[in-house]
Amino acid sequence: MRRAAPVAPLSAAALLAAALSTTPVDAGAAEARNPAPVTVPEIRNWQGSSGSWQLAAQSRIVLSPTDKAALAETATMLATELHQQEGVRPPVVTGTPRTYDIALTLSQPPGVNSKEGYQLSFDETATVRAGTRQGVLYGTRTLLQALRTAATPRTVVRGTATDWPTQGSRGQMLDAGRKYYPVDYLRQQIRQTAWYKLNTFHLHLSDWNGYRIESTKHPEIVSEQHYTKAELRDLDAYAARYGVTIVPEIDLPGHAAAIGKARPDLAFACEPMSRPDNNWEGSDQGHWTLDYTKPETRAFARDLVAEVAGIFSGPYVHVGTDEVPLTPAQQACPELVAYQKQKGYPHPGDVLVEFINDLDAAVRAQGKTTQIWQWWDYEQQTSIDPDQRIVVNEWLSSPEGRAAQGYPVIGTQDGPLYVSPGLGSKPGSYGFFDVRTTYKDYPFTAQEGILGYRVARWSDRTQKLPVGWVDYFARRPLAVVADRTWAKPAGSDVRPFLNRYDQVGDAPPVAAADPADLGSQIGANPGMLGQDGWTATASSAETAAEPGAAGRAVDNDPYTHWHSAYSATLPQQLSVDLGGTRRIAGVRYMPRQDGGVNGVVKGYEVLVSDDGTGWRKVAEGGFPADRTEYVVPFKAVSARHIALRVLSEHGPEGRYASVAELDAVRAR
Repeated sequence: MRRAAPVAPLSAAALLAAALSTTPVDAGAAEARNPAPVTVPEIRNWQGSSGSWQLAAQSRIVLSPTDKAALAETATMLATELHQQEGVRPPVVTGTPRTYDIALTLSQPPGVNSKEGYQLSFDETATVRAGTRQGVLYGTRTLLQALRTAATPRTVVRGTATDWPTQGSRGQMLDAGRKYYPVDYLRQQIRQTAWYKLNTFHLHLSDWNGYRIESTKHPEIVSEQHYTKAELRDLDAYAARYGVTIVPEIDLPGHAAAIGKARPDLAFACEPMSRPDNNWEGSDQGHWTLDYTKPETRAFARDLVAEVAGIFSGPYVHVGTDEVPLTPAQQACPELVAYQKQKGYPHPGDVLVEFINDLDAAVRAQGKTTQIWQWWDYEQQTSIDPDQRIVVNEWLSSPEGRAAQGYPVIGTQDGPLYVSPGLGSKPGSYGFFDVRTTYKDYPFTAQEGILGYRVARWSDRTQKLPVGWVDYFARRPLAVVADRTWAKPAGSDVRPFLNRYDQVGDAPPVAAADPADLGSQIGANPGMLGQDGWTATASSAETAAEPGAAGRAVDNDPYTHWHSAYSATLPQQLSVDLGGTRRIAGVRYMPRQDGGVNGVVKGYEVLVSDDGTGWRKVAEGGFPADRTEYVVPFKAVSARHIALRVLSEHGPEGRYASVAELDAVRAR
């Protein structure tokens, strides 16, 4: 198995300036200087001052007359989001900003070497300044996150953020070919992508079991579950409002069993190319590979390219071209060998390259740029190469080598950038994105030819799984890619980042969480309290046979957990001291993430206390037998202590309790 327009590489001087700009504010002035707001991605450069800015009932969003046309939509969107998040809807006006106002201004800030960069100053007013609408939009994301994570509601410490990304293309790929995702989910993912200042949403829209795009030219190939052209045009416009470019993909000529079943006349008849029957899901179905030696197949593929290009406004069409059966299968296919000999090619792989270049010409005829997956030179020889204007999504290796060959490249490396929970959903398994190692170790190299990076979300073997379950395994990986491709260098422990991630929460509007409804948990984090200064105790803990101390449930590490003593029985209680009285409106429970079942909570009570002795119940219920995390909302209360009392478990013993992480929802 297995990205936004090419961006000119930064000069050496610019890269040096970028590196220097991540240096924190002089520690000697720390007492007098406000710390940076908590955001994802982390602010690149912050100059703290003293005092604070308030979002007040009289706040307005102010545009200059010259910027009104360009920024009106962004200002209106911000007003709605402030209302959703903070309960205040500032009017959008033109004129001169006053105290408490938010000013949006199109003007390139000094020292920002990027069209996506911005400057956000909190003083008497909050002022977002950028050279482009995209930069202004990103400044508003920081504004929203700063408000959500502030210690005092609707109040942000004063200071100035100067911010821009290291990588040009940053985003995610979602496999909607193998699994159909509702349009509402795609919209939520666009909001989430923009929330993290990511700019690309690559939609893989066809695979072995589905062609998901309405086709008027070839309706016979369209799956029952598909997106209409009207839905996709609306989605494209929706993404544009959030500064997100959709990269549509139709995977050809492999992964095409659904097309081949509808049009067997266009697929290879030879068994090695039709039914490779290897470890690729669907490769045993037949019709895996379209016969790219046929003129009819190539005309058909050009029709699809033109149709897809006409739906989306972005600069790219992705045409797949990966996981075509390799040289032995090609050599065993008479019709392919006959075409190779007819053309005088020394290698059968040359025929695939010819097809790639044919598709590239079709894409360029539509005024677009082609993207493909790395594959044509994997364990096979060719005497010709794809056109070097094609953007290669490198997944079998890191992108540096391909860039050195002269191709524009997107990094989507199998392993560190893959989320494939249907294949692997615990640390150490294939398809599991380990946020600890990718955050700390993956280089996210910035060099000439590397356009950027994406987290690749594959839907193998997830067709019958809930969308919320699949979504869960991509939540932290998406945020990791956002933080690291914006400006954060390698080498940092992921736990402080995950503490930021929890506080920032999901993009507005935040979904209402129902513990009994897995689907409702998508986008349901309204912002957690940070865990700094927390301590945990438990009614019992297993520390001899396994490291199950209570503190492991509040260590910002999803892959450790508290486990009750093996000798104890239920009920068991995990109690957390928040370090001071806080306003809270819920808790979030994460089950153990190692694949074990002992102690996975079923029946529970949520308790709060002022002193850690006298407890009062604020919620109760039952969690499903599931690996995903759940928010349990309740009426806002003030308390210093929270507790999860475990009444029953999903494990077979009926006596254990375990918790990977217990968080508290910040009351607004």
